[in-house]
Amino acid sequence: MKKLFIPFLILYVGVLNAQTINIKEKIEYIPGVYFKDIDQVFDQFTGTYRYQNGNQLFEIKFQKKVYVPIDGVLNCHIDMLVGGYKHFLDGLELHNGLAQTGTFPDPFFELACSEMIQIGPAPGCNECNVGESFVIGIINNPGGNASSTFYARKITHNGLPAIRILIHYSLKVSPENSPSPTNLYPLGEFIMVKVD
Repeated sequence: MKKLFIPFLILYVGVLNAQTINIKEKIEYIPGVYFKDIDQVFDQFTGTYRYQNGNQLFEIKFQKKVYVPIDGVLNCHIDMLVGGYKHFLDGLELHNGLAQTGTFPDPFFELACSEMIQIGPAPGCNECNVGESFVIGIINNPGGNASSTFYARKITHNGLPAIRILIHYSLKVSPENSPSPTNLYPLGEFIMVKVD
C-alpha cells in the first residue's frame, strides 16, 4: 500500500503546483502549466451560428472544453473551443455534423477547434479594434482529409449577437493518385447570426 501512496502523493503535489497562465500568453506547451481562458473569451463564442444566403446554408456550433490534457506534455492542460458544422449548397447536404459537437474523445479531432486567442486586429479585418480578442482555429472535413484555418471575432449584426468568421487557406491531404478532396465547409468570410 505504501508503494502506491508515494506515486499518488507526487502526482497530487504536481497538480497543486501546476501553474495557471492566461491562454492569450501561450507560445508553446509547457509541462505543468494550465493554459486557462481567464478572460472567458471562448464563452462568448459558445452556441450555434447560422449563415444563409440564397441556396447556401452554413451553421457552426461551438462548445467550450476546459482543462483538456495535452498528449505528450506532462501535466499540461488547456481550455479549448470545439465545434461541429452543417453545410447545404444547392439543396444538397454536404455535411451535417452539428450533433457531433463535443463528442470526440480527443477534442483536438473535433470538426472545428481552437486553442488560440489572439489580440487584434484580426487578419483582413478593417473594422477590428486594436487590443480586441479573436479566435484562431482549424476546421476539418470528417476524416481529416482537408483542413483550413479560421479566424472568428464576436460582433453584433442588425442588433443580434453574431460572429464574423473568415475561413481560408485549405490544406488538401489525400492518398497518392487519388483526387483531391472537396471541402465540405465553405471558404470565405461569413457573418453568422446566433440562433441558440
